Amino acid sequence: MAEELGWAAEALARRLATLTADDWDRDGAGLADSRLTVDFFTRHLLHDIAHDLAEVRRGDRSGRARPETAAGH
Repeated sequence: MAEELGWAAEALARRLATLTADDWDRDGAGLADSRLTVDFFTRHLLHDIAHDLAEVRRGDRSGRARPETAAGH
């Protein structure tokens, strides 16, 4: 799984590297809040990844639904 996560991270980094200044400021058509830009979502995505990685390193699973619970099983 770690290898697959590494590939996904590399693919994300490559894609983000292709974005122009205009791309970063682009908001979602039809979204109620124009502050919801590619930049905004990318920052929150990376923030969440950093927190998840910190939890894995600590072995902390508190506050997280187990996959079978989240799926409604």
